[in-house]
This record gives sequence, structure tokens and C-alpha cells, in this order.
Amino acid sequence: MKRYLHLKVVQIGRKVKRSVFLNKYFPNFKDPVYWAGNRMSFARAGFIGMLSMMLPVPFQMLLGSILAYYLRANIPLATALAWITNPLTMGPIWYGGYRFGTWLLNTPSSEEVMTHAQNIPLASAQWFSEIFPTIWQPFFLGNLILGIIFGSILYVLIGYFPYIKRFFAWLFVHHQQP
Repeated sequence: MKRYLHLKVVQIGRKVKRSVFLNKYFPNFKDPVYWAGNRMSFARAGFIGMLSMMLPVPFQMLLGSILAYYLRANIPLATALAWITNPLTMGPIWYGGYRFGTWLLNTPSSEEVMTHAQNIPLASAQWFSEIFPTIWQPFFLGNLILGIIFGSILYVLIGYFPYIKRFFAWLFVHHQQP
């Protein structure tokens, strides 16, 4: 099984490297920084992946991959982090972003909006004309800000992990009680 998987990965890699589209529009696609990378490439990918994960837009993986290419980040990590929001997790994640946005903007909470929307079918023309205008700003702003916050945290953790580790080791050694 291991040999089979390795063979498939190699075959996919060859197809990607020979792709006319990728070589035409993304000429540096074969650069090792996108696939193996270094600590800062992984840190940038962590930021991009978390930001893409939180954005309530379609094609988050594609967005993460394109941003990773242009910002010279690790493409597989950025793409994989965008997978965190999937059909099972996107509801709770984006609802949390919406609640954060209502807190930031001090707008009515979802309970107040839902009492008004009880008899309106979800995603109907009436819903988009009456309900969506009241929720879109906190929804997008909350998710965008949380994506920036989570991405920044991951960027610092990945990019500066050796320094953080040394700091805590120093702190632990120098502040022990005799």
C-alpha cells in the first residue's frame, strides 16, 4: 500500500510539472519553496490557510492555493488548512464569526433577527431582501477579523516556534523556586 501511494504521488507530481496551464500562468510553480519550503514559508501558509478557512466564500482551497503561490508560501499546508471548513464544520465556524461580528459592530443578535424571520423561507428572495441586509456586515467582518486573528497566531507559532520554545525554557529555568 505504501509503495502504491508513493507511486501515485510521483505520478501526480509529474502531471503537475508537465501541465501546460500551470507552466504558462504560474511559471515558478516548480520552485521548492511551494512544496518543501522553510519555516517562514510554512508560517505564511498557516496565515493564508486560516484566513481562507474563515472567509465565507466559495472555493476557499483555490483561494488559499493562489494566495500561497503569490506570497511564496507552502501550497499544500495553505490548501489543507482551508479544508477545516467543510460541510460539517462550516455552520458552527461561520456562526461563531457572525456572533463575533455582531459583538464588534454592536448589531442585533441572531435571536432578534430570527424572531423577525420565522415565517420567511431560508435563501428565498424575501430572505435575501429582508434578512440578508441585516446580517451580511457582521457575518463577513466577524469571519474576516477572526481569520486574521487565527492566521496571525498560527504565523507566530510556526514562524517563531524555536524562539518561543527557548524563551519558555529560559523562563522556567530562571524562575524556579530553590
